Amino acid sequence: MTRLGAAYGRLWTASTTSNLGDGLLLVGAPLVAIQLTREPLLVSGIQLVATLPWLLLALHVGALADRRGRRTLMVSAALVRASVLLLVGTVVLLGGLSLPLLYLAVLAFGIGEVVFDTTSQSLVPDLVDREHLAPANGRLIGAQVVMNNFIGAPLAGLLVGIATASIFLGPAVLYLAAALILLGLPDRYVPPSRPPASLRSDIGEGLHYLRRQPALVGIAGVGAFMNLANTAYFSVFVLFVVGPGSPMGLSEVAFGLLATALAAGSVIGSLVAGRIEAALGPRRSIIGGLLLSSMMMLIPAMTAHPAAIAAMAVTIGFSSVVTNVASVTSRQRVVPTALLGRINSAFRLVVTGMMPLGALLGGLITGAFGLRTLFVCAVVTQWLAIAVFQRHIRDRALRHEPSAGQAVQDAAVDTSS
Repeated sequence: MTRLGAAYGRLWTASTTSNLGDGLLLVGAPLVAIQLTREPLLVSGIQLVATLPWLLLALHVGALADRRGRRTLMVSAALVRASVLLLVGTVVLLGGLSLPLLYLAVLAFGIGEVVFDTTSQSLVPDLVDREHLAPANGRLIGAQVVMNNFIGAPLAGLLVGIATASIFLGPAVLYLAAALILLGLPDRYVPPSRPPASLRSDIGEGLHYLRRQPALVGIAGVGAFMNLANTAYFSVFVLFVVGPGSPMGLSEVAFGLLATALAAGSVIGSLVAGRIEAALGPRRSIIGGLLLSSMMMLIPAMTAHPAAIAAMAVTIGFSSVVTNVASVTSRQRVVPTALLGRINSAFRLVVTGMMPLGALLGGLITGAFGLRTLFVCAVVTQWLAIAVFQRHIRDRALRHEPSAGQAVQDAAVDTSS
């Protein structure tokens, strides 16, 4: 961490702490849900509620991240999540567990995630030199996956069997700790001086800039349909793995342990993603990672053998981190700092905003045609998306840093129409 500086180290520590809370809740919530229902649509509703805030709030949060102190936004998001989950956990301790309460907890998580993740991605270029963006992003994304899956997932599986309330109270404590860590982070981002503008005009400025960048639009487009398919696939994957009537027939604890295979691949990917991106370029890193991941997702359509599913998880973990590092680094490299919050939020709106629809489709398709039909449909959707959008993704556009004058010109909103 010394090479990237103490400020980055504090951001990494806070993000790692917060992501452990994310892992407990993201893995624990579906396990709690199947204690209450085995209806595919209701189980997939967990993912729908978790990702819906990206669709509703992403653009406004991005504009705020460019207007306000970014550290303050992250601290506020962590404190709100901690407060809501503390309340929910207390109700569960008193015997009030229900599906609507579970949805409420996941919704609070999702709202906080929009603010925390959008702002943290926008903050990285303020803390490290641009030549260190790829390794900095690799460490952040690697830590995220390790906490979510390598530690959070098996711990969630264990805690669900011991005390359901801990799935909510544990993350509450971790989000509070992340907020305290962030209080010591220097807020180096200073919003540029400019005439007063409405939030709507700020959002329009960011969208106008993004439309003028075909390579970024290509990444956003392919990411949207990849996430649509991924969410449909994994929102009901717990039904493939857990329970005596499932194809794999594993326990809740085993489901958590299976997620550690994903984390193992992600750790490997985080260590080499920067070098892969430097050697292959952003285009081949992104497209190659997407193709590898989608091909591995065919395995459950053919077999439920634990070794094969574990191998799939390792490979998906590796390829996903390589893809994400190349995508995030490209945005941070070519987008002016004053627009980065809005561009990141526009990306997440397009990419993550498709996830509620994916979760809904996952439940509907599984209920009507079964899990293996869903798996095949998801992979075919991903291949079509790669074929359509890959031609827009070009290395030259993703490595170019615009001059200050060009950045202002590209960002200016055309008001003549």
